[in-house]
Amino acid sequence: METALRLLMRDGAAHVAFHPHLTPEQYAELLMRVERATTKDELLHEMRDAARLWGNELIFDSHVV
Repeated sequence: METALRLLMRDGAAHVAFHPHLTPEQYAELLMRVERATTKDELLHEMRDAARLWGNELIFDSHVV
């Protein structure tokens, strides 16, 4: 199972997926991180940081990062 999101940033759409799926607490933190990002590069930085913190695999725009 995974948690996947499609997000529209200022510079285009981004697809983000975490394996395994996020807990409710992680999802709440993820939403705060998404709100801080305005570009795809900022979003990628926030998502990488979260994935490392939680020990999840991150797929960003079809690439495992």
